[in-house]
Amino acid sequence: MELVEKLKCFLRTNPFYKKYCQTHVNDFRYGIRNRKYYSALYSWKKDKEVEGHTVYFIIDPQISHPGLADRFKAIVGTYYIAKQNGFDFKILFSHPFSLNDYLRPASRQWIATKEELSYSRRNSRIIAYNGGGKVPRLNKSVKQYHVYCYIGYDILETNRIGNYQQLWGKLFRELFRPAPVLEKALQEYSAILQENEFIAVHLRFVNALEPFEENQFNFLDQEQKEGLVQRCLEAIRTIQKQYTGKKVAVFSDSAVFLKRVREELPVTVLDGEIGHISFNAADHVVLKTFIDFYMMSRAQHVIYILSPEMYPTVFSYYAALAGGKTCRKYLV
Repeated sequence: MELVEKLKCFLRTNPFYKKYCQTHVNDFRYGIRNRKYYSALYSWKKDKEVEGHTVYFIIDPQISHPGLADRFKAIVGTYYIAKQNGFDFKILFSHPFSLNDYLRPASRQWIATKEELSYSRRNSRIIAYNGGGKVPRLNKSVKQYHVYCYIGYDILETNRIGNYQQLWGKLFRELFRPAPVLEKALQEYSAILQENEFIAVHLRFVNALEPFEENQFNFLDQEQKEGLVQRCLEAIRTIQKQYTGKKVAVFSDSAVFLKRVREELPVTVLDGEIGHISFNAADHVVLKTFIDFYMMSRAQHVIYILSPEMYPTVFSYYAALAGGKTCRKYLV
């Protein structure tokens, strides 16, 4: 099993596979999965009358899912597909946590219930969100499209939609605003970090410094760990010099690194337990993930530090887009 996971990990980061193979492989995989959904849940019998035309993005608890940024990319991309085809858009996301516990509708009512879904093939079709492919055309003779399978790719970027970065942020803000529990936490932190008055620095180590995420294999020995930490600390010192007079807030998936940076540099680090929502869905861990995303979106500028030993994250990049901010990479 570990060999299979290592192969998947290699393919996910292999440029040739991603450019020439992944879209076709996912089309095949999702086609097989969708046939299973049809056979298990759907029939040709009429189950209900359906009004309007709606695309439903459904988080199925029976299959594995990626992290928060990948889910946001798929959700926003599916919303774009719905808008382009004149369909309404709704989300059914209640596992392993309810999305509407943390986010509420902004200008679009997206919260769905399972009772809305029609499992009659006279009303509904299943499609996959393959963000590496073209923007699909939907058939208005179909009342509902159900999306269970997806990849966390940005279909706006893939298709080079004009001003795709600004458009992604606009679509995100049309869908989402913080729910009360998240808004309360953000207001508390705004006393420390006022919007547009700080620089956000993000580092995603995955398993380089300590165990964090399953099925990632970037383990280092103690000497390599210390060398990486020192390079990252020096990068943050350089960033502080570049933005003299601005607070610098550091965000990371490594409690080890956050402890070190707190001890050695005059930076701001937000409290809270860090975890990956695909493997730890405790309420406080999920809330911390949303807090980090939204606080980065409120920075004046976002910088993510990257090295060969680290994970090429897009979490901070899409947090920046969500807030209409800029983001740049800093290589160490």
